Amino acid sequence: MNQSRDADLSRSLRTDGGVLHALVLDDNRETRNWICETLQATLPGAMISTASTCAEAVTALFHSDTRFDFALIDLDLPDGHGIDIIRAITRDLPETLPVVITIFEDDASLFDALAAGAMGYILKGVKAASLADQFRRIAAGEPPISPRIAQRMIAHFQAQAKALRPAEVPGQPDVALTQREQEVLRLLGKGFTGTDIAATLGITPNTCASHTKSIYRKLNISSRAEAALAASRRGLI
Repeated sequence: MNQSRDADLSRSLRTDGGVLHALVLDDNRETRNWICETLQATLPGAMISTASTCAEAVTALFHSDTRFDFALIDLDLPDGHGIDIIRAITRDLPETLPVVITIFEDDASLFDALAAGAMGYILKGVKAASLADQFRRIAAGEPPISPRIAQRMIAHFQAQAKALRPAEVPGQPDVALTQREQEVLRLLGKGFTGTDIAATLGITPNTCASHTKSIYRKLNISSRAEAALAASRRGLI
């Protein structure tokens, strides 16, 4: 994930006058309506724009006066791929958080999207209550990775770690972490958000953020994916 974006996960989205602006990109009308209705019910007052093609999304994002706080992006679209939109947002619209919302949970789709700059990955096959919780996390500056997707990421990096020589893997176990830092790293590896970690450990979000920064510095890592790998190598998950 983009390092500068990842460092901002614990902060709420900056908005104009408190109004969130969201773009929903999905070519299926029923699904698009369901996403918009859930989003509106979860974040009352949010201004929601929609697009059904990559071309419409480009127009909304780059050729209108609207500044979007986040974009919910399907991957398989009639005139292209959502990953192209994610790359464009990452490159040219750093104030907009790109979040995937898709039926695809294969490794290729997941890691291509994350490599392109996606800051969250939501699966469509969830209940409305779960989707609403994901949207609240986005608004709080904590773009979500669903637990099932977090498990796939962990499995991927575990397999990758086995294929690498110890000297080639970041975050070696001989780097000393405090007991609290190990607890935070374990929860990061399980896909917990900063807010969830703070609540689980009974600490403040600011304290959690401080521990996370210390972990990243000590292990020379810069993303949650690398944190999951480090937690796995240390036997914490």
